[in-house]
Amino acid sequence: MAEELEFAPYMQSSVGAALSSTVPDGPPLINPQLTLLGPDQEVTVKPPLGDLRMLGPEGVIGIDTRRVVRVDPPAGLQDAEPNYMACVEFDAPELPWLFTPARPDGDRLRPWLVLVALETAGHPLQSGRALPFVDVDTAALPSLGQSWQWAHVQRPAGRSEPLISRLLCPLRLKSGTDYTACVVPAFQGGVAAGLTGGLAEAEPHGDAWWPGQGVVRLPVYYSWQFHTGASGDFEELATAIVPLSPDESALLAGRTVDITEPWLYDEPLASDGPSGTRQIITVQGALQLVDTPAEGAETALADFEERVARYIDRGGEGVVAPPLYGGHPAVRDRLDDSHMGWLEELNLDPETRIAASLGAGWVRDNQEWLMARAWDQVGAVRDANRLLSRAAFCAEVSGSVHRRHVQTLAPDETLGFAAPTRDRVRTDSGLPLKTEVAVSPAANELVAPVLRRLLRRRGPLARHAGLDGESYARRTLSGELLPPLPAAMVTRSTQPEPMQGEDANELNATVGNAVRAIGEARDAERIRLLSAMAPSALANGFDTQASAITALLEGPAAALAAAPEPEEEPLAGAARLFRAMSVADPANLVGDVSPAFAEQPSDAVMTLVDPDTALAPGASMADDPGAHILEFGVPVDADTMNGRLTEALDPAPLLRARLDSQIINLSEDDALQLPEAPGEPVMAAPDFAAPMALALQKDAPDWFLPGSATIPEDRAVLLQANAPFIASFMVGVNDEMNREMRWREYPTDLRGSPFTHFWPRPDGAPDVPPVHRWVRDKGLGYQLALDAGEVDVLLIRGRLVRRYPNLIVAAVPASSVSDTEDLAEGTWQHPKMALTLDERTVAYTFVLDEDIHDWWFVLAENSYRMRFGFDIPVTPPAPPAPPPPYQHWSDLTWRQVPEGGFADLSVMPDVPAKEHAPDRWNAATVAMVSLQRPFRVLMSARKLIGEP
Repeated sequence: MAEELEFAPYMQSSVGAALSSTVPDGPPLINPQLTLLGPDQEVTVKPPLGDLRMLGPEGVIGIDTRRVVRVDPPAGLQDAEPNYMACVEFDAPELPWLFTPARPDGDRLRPWLVLVALETAGHPLQSGRALPFVDVDTAALPSLGQSWQWAHVQRPAGRSEPLISRLLCPLRLKSGTDYTACVVPAFQGGVAAGLTGGLAEAEPHGDAWWPGQGVVRLPVYYSWQFHTGASGDFEELATAIVPLSPDESALLAGRTVDITEPWLYDEPLASDGPSGTRQIITVQGALQLVDTPAEGAETALADFEERVARYIDRGGEGVVAPPLYGGHPAVRDRLDDSHMGWLEELNLDPETRIAASLGAGWVRDNQEWLMARAWDQVGAVRDANRLLSRAAFCAEVSGSVHRRHVQTLAPDETLGFAAPTRDRVRTDSGLPLKTEVAVSPAANELVAPVLRRLLRRRGPLARHAGLDGESYARRTLSGELLPPLPAAMVTRSTQPEPMQGEDANELNATVGNAVRAIGEARDAERIRLLSAMAPSALANGFDTQASAITALLEGPAAALAAAPEPEEEPLAGAARLFRAMSVADPANLVGDVSPAFAEQPSDAVMTLVDPDTALAPGASMADDPGAHILEFGVPVDADTMNGRLTEALDPAPLLRARLDSQIINLSEDDALQLPEAPGEPVMAAPDFAAPMALALQKDAPDWFLPGSATIPEDRAVLLQANAPFIASFMVGVNDEMNREMRWREYPTDLRGSPFTHFWPRPDGAPDVPPVHRWVRDKGLGYQLALDAGEVDVLLIRGRLVRRYPNLIVAAVPASSVSDTEDLAEGTWQHPKMALTLDERTVAYTFVLDEDIHDWWFVLAENSYRMRFGFDIPVTPPAPPAPPPPYQHWSDLTWRQVPEGGFADLSVMPDVPAKEHAPDRWNAATVAMVSLQRPFRVLMSARKLIGEP
């Protein structure tokens, strides 16, 4: 910060600089002279009555408070750091010295007003004739002889503006005290004018007070109040943050649960120990330690798994039994012993069942409020369900028609069926049908209605000439039968040479421009053809030729910023390149492609002929189809194209897109799209976008992070998300909400997911997919989206987050941490979100893609405020321990200044080890050494959680 600013010790007007005296103890006299310049001589004129007198503080009865641009501490602040000095800033850079009745003494100049901070108790502001005033003992006021130290001018380094002036109060503030900061005059003339409201004649230039004077009455130009908190600035509080000790970490290891007798009137669970041994397990919360302890009571857990599965199976027979969480969305009424999917993991483990029951309990506690919100959405829900039913019916009918009448068509019949939509229907190549045929060896009219009528099976040609339309389509698409072509489809690009004598006259220049325009038009058409050939070649198995075509397009693709990405699928990249070039202005497609064509060797994978070269009669692609792609087009296998075209004509994706475009007012996620397999659709459910992590933390904080209330002050701990707990909790919430809606006769099939948000993401995106879409054979942790189960959390508790809620927290990779002070801020990962557990505890969430043990964490002060002051002195360590380091000016402390005393830097202190002695010692250097730079501390993950 200091390197970006420049300070000046004062700024005085030219009138003030012309004063005769450097000591403000007499009248401010000026002895100006005027020089008149004539044709032959110069005449000096002086004032007829002698010296002129400048208006001083005795002429000021107030200042425009609009000139005050900032005060620190801010007015009304209740937790100001006592080691910082109060300050006030003006947008008029010359204001503090404008009425000073003296010129500078070297580079030091006293201001005509000063800033004082008075304890509010005993120093009330009172109304006066011109200005409010305060009565104060001079022992509570700074020395006016040293006031030059605490006023300076500031501007950005290397710039002439903006300029501001600043007054500092050198008082060392007390902790837990109310203060009133006042801007008061520094000379008797200002005191008299402020109290009486007129010009003062008696002693106008003496000091406003002097040591030992007793109680004085001072007018106040400007004032504000604040309250100091306990001792500790950012540097002190950040360095006080330490990791949890092993004993303290044990308190976060989870909650112990006795599962010895999970059901009344039933036998206790089996145990490896003697009879009567209590079976204790440790249940983790939504957040857990990185290295969680191993679970115990294996025999009891196995017995629990066997019993609860048996009891749930009895529930499917109409007997009251434990709930099968997630059964309705999965359309299951019992568990499957043959495999372990998410449903079995959730219902057979007491830890996950506890999490699900917590979610169900939260819904029961808030059922009235939730149902009121659900009824508010019932209109949209009914409309959505009506559209879902209609779409499901249409999908079933159209799917049946598609299977019976489209999938059974021969290739030529499919082409005829799709011909009316040839401009719109796209296969998986990404090309419209019309374009894919155009870059094939077949004639463009193969998908034209006229030719399709001629080739129909029962048409006149088929009956009288015996023409087989299917055979024609197969042979022309594959290149076995080539239509007569006058020239190759794609020829070599050449750069036209300038015509001889082009500069001789206008006619030659016009002809030359026309020739070049024809060449550019050919290049544009050539580029469009190549951009369509690349995806067609990939879709038809000519990967080598597609790569060569893409290489020819590197120049135009770079000009359109449409080059394929390194990790992009080849077919997707080629299709994206085609779309970009098909809509681009032809003028933008004309690139310098001739070098790429010139580098194409004659024996390359494809034959590339010169322009205006006639094709040999009777040419064929049968011998080597890939070598003649640029001449005749991309050969297409009719059966493969038939399958791709049939898939493109499937109505189900169109119905899903139509449904998604119509259901727009209920939910922003994809929970209402048509199921992949049309059948009985999942009914729409109301959408509750509230993040459930906040609900869990508010209502059950000891389940959000077990033992969080026991974390001592000034501690940091690294945690991670418990994905199975989160998924189980969300299943319980949705299950119980569906049951409640069914009980209240709300339209539901018990399969919807009203809650799809767990973490409070800034973008509001849902991170829990609808439960009915969960993958059956995967575990609970697999089901979450957007890395919701892979969140890493840095939790900080203590005075730091309470006093500095806007501190900067970031994760830094190990590769960016070096011995230098530069931590490569471009590599920092900032939190995805910050969860405030209470006013002293904040959890900062990250998603780190490497081993968490290799990361570092930065706690940095937010430097939006400029503050001046000194560090709180620490007790020196006993010998032989070394004293605290003194390496920078920011290491200066208040050691020589007691609370309630005043700092004095009239003499330069010892120069720190890593600083240079300034050339001059004035108010600018005082500002430089007292400026508190933003502080940051770096902590290793290994220090927070130990070695892996």
